Amino acid sequence: MNRDALALFHEMMKKGWIDRNENSLLWRHSEDPDVRDELDQIGKELGFEVLQAQDRIYMVPTQDNDLFLKNNIDFRSDIRATNDVKSRDLYLLNYLAIYILFLFFRGQGNDAQVRDFITKEELIKDFSEHCKIVTGEEIDDSDRTDDYSENFHMLAEDWLSKKEGDPASRKIDDRYGVINKLLLKFKADELFTSDESGIIRPTKKTRDLMPYVLRKDRIQMINNWIEEENNAADK
Repeated sequence: MNRDALALFHEMMKKGWIDRNENSLLWRHSEDPDVRDELDQIGKELGFEVLQAQDRIYMVPTQDNDLFLKNNIDFRSDIRATNDVKSRDLYLLNYLAIYILFLFFRGQGNDAQVRDFITKEELIKDFSEHCKIVTGEEIDDSDRTDDYSENFHMLAEDWLSKKEGDPASRKIDDRYGVINKLLLKFKADELFTSDESGIIRPTKKTRDLMPYVLRKDRIQMINNWIEEENNAADK
């Protein structure tokens, strides 16, 4: 095995990326075609892709990866879940996570990002309005559609049944509590940050990777994941 490719793999295993400004030597190795070819071969065997985004290269797990992708046990650990957090709560957190990504990244190509930040208060308002649309509370019967599955209806109803709670809440029965638990997950995965004033911003990692996630050839993978979540929520 190429020693430079092994060094790149070892470094990316530590935190998921290599930054040109933090490690110029390894970055130069990554520009060697032979090194990148061997790293790509490792990725095919272990289930990850190597993606370059501006001044970073990332290790991105593929859907068939059984080493790096997190399961519900990992999810519960990241949000510091207590026994009162049920499977449906995890599905609601995933639903909210997708909605947040949609709020920030619903543009096209390199202009995918459409906003820089959102407050927790704004997020509660926007997601609550979205959930009212999903449940049909804000549309006439004549305009009602079947665009949302029954499972999304149930998750939206679950959100709407929660009280707002205190901004510092970590209770799964509070809307602020759900958001704060999700922010723990985002912090663990280095996707979003939140400051003391409650302003939520995407990290550089998220800004770099979302154009890749939104590539047309990955949309079907996302649709398949949503379908799996729907089936799991039925159980």
